[in-house]
Amino acid sequence: MSDEPETETFVVHVDRSLCAGHALCAARAPDVYKLDDEGFCISDGTIVGPDLARQAKLGALVCPEGAIELTVQE
Repeated sequence: MSDEPETETFVVHVDRSLCAGHALCAARAPDVYKLDDEGFCISDGTIVGPDLARQAKLGALVCPEGAIELTVQE
């Protein structure tokens, strides 16, 4: 990740069939990724503005299952 400020808005996509409840996303990016009572990510569809984009990218990057994808909101 670069040091340039983020300017894009992202949509979080969580593949619940892949999420194993490691909770690393929420540990690294608690303002973006929320968990259910069993520790699984429930942030599917969350819109993330430029102010939290760096956190969103980091949380997706640390997911060991690759269950999180970010797409640029048009």
